[in-house]
Amino acid sequence: MKEKLKKEILSKKIIILVVFIVFILGLLFGSIYITLLNNSNKKVVLDSVNNYYSSFNKISITDKFNIFKSNLSSNLIYYIVMWLLGLSIIGLPIIVFMVFMRFFVTGFNISSLFACYKLKGLKYVLVYLVPSNIILLLLSIFLGIYSVNISIRLATNIIKKKTINFGTFMGKYFFILLISILVVVITSLYDSFVSPFFYNLFTK
Repeated sequence: MKEKLKKEILSKKIIILVVFIVFILGLLFGSIYITLLNNSNKKVVLDSVNNYYSSFNKISITDKFNIFKSNLSSNLIYYIVMWLLGLSIIGLPIIVFMVFMRFFVTGFNISSLFACYKLKGLKYVLVYLVPSNIILLLLSIFLGIYSVNISIRLATNIIKKKTINFGTFMGKYFFILLISILVVVITSLYDSFVSPFFYNLFTK
């Protein structure tokens, strides 16, 4: 099992390296983007951040269900689209861009929290990241690597005019989709019904 995992990682080392570079660039550009905004746009962002997190003090059960539906739908669309793009040869650049944007948004949110709350923003960042967003970011990396790999395999077989046997990888790929959906449901539940409690507990 250990040797099989090692062999699989080595076979995808270029893809893994590319995806890791993309996510580092996404975090970096997202983190510095707020410094590039003019004062009026920066004020809009900071006011939005402050209003959003202040609303957790008076969040109702209806609000929590609305957050759940919003998180669930947006994350399901993101990961299912990424999964489907892995089954096409044109999906490769789009998958890379999706991974970049996921980390760009995360970097932007983190820098916005620090810009809004200064050193106190560290508490907000920790609650924002742990554990659901870290899990989703890891899922983005994992699914991104696997989807890129599938897309490259399909493109290679088409270029070499080889017969594509979907049965050799679709079972495992479909299982990854099911795991991704389960992770999205669990993290959406956490963000909606558990996370607001920790925001109120640790950020006062």
